[in-house]
Amino acid sequence: MHAVLRLGGLGVLAAVAAAVASAHARPAGPAPPVAAARVASVRVSCTTPPASSPVDEAVARMVAPSVTRHLTSPPKVTPALGQAGYVFPLLGPYPHFASTWAVLRADTGWHHGDDLFADRGAPVLAVAGGTVFSVGWNRIGGWRLWLLDGSGNLFYYAHLQRYSPLAVDGRRVLAGQVLGYVGTSGDARTTPPHLFFEINPAGLRHLGYDGAVDPTGYLRAWRELLRPTPAATPPARTLAKGACG
Repeated sequence: MHAVLRLGGLGVLAAVAAAVASAHARPAGPAPPVAAARVASVRVSCTTPPASSPVDEAVARMVAPSVTRHLTSPPKVTPALGQAGYVFPLLGPYPHFASTWAVLRADTGWHHGDDLFADRGAPVLAVAGGTVFSVGWNRIGGWRLWLLDGSGNLFYYAHLQRYSPLAVDGRRVLAGQVLGYVGTSGDARTTPPHLFFEINPAGLRHLGYDGAVDPTGYLRAWRELLRPTPAATPPARTLAKGACG
């Protein structure tokens, strides 16, 4: 410090210049981890959309079976559904249940599916990969929806308390993803909470509403999940600089 003072103003400037030069002369190392993490967390607004849309517009326009052949008795067949990987429509482990299919009903003639009793608000799962349609209110089923799988089979869910964000007409879903939650809507308001579940195989869809078969054997054979399948969000791809117009 004393030497710098003796040099006067020129000495001070020379010392400062030397310090700056020394700092710039240090080799540049890799960015610190904190800085790298900060850069990785920034979302770039200029991105391309996913390669395929999560919504099938054609299926979104489908409506639930409303007409029927008015069969004199329920169909006593349980055809193969044409694919594998089905899962139970409620989170497991699920207790033993009895079939309620084909029980006489005053409003629909006979019970077209099984009642699966569970706690109110229990997650209801997609039994297969497929597309959701006819989401909304029905006088008997309450808050209900239908699922069309890749083989053309239809699955009906009724008496929901509420829907998940995936319950949108035309939305493609994966097996095990949450579609809604168990409730008592529709004509189930005086019963314990349960999911009404129905299967309409592809080969019987020409029968309309009465093309429903006994779901009990299918349900007992399907895999039970202990946790739902997470929603898959495709990562956005950043466009090259200047490609955003």
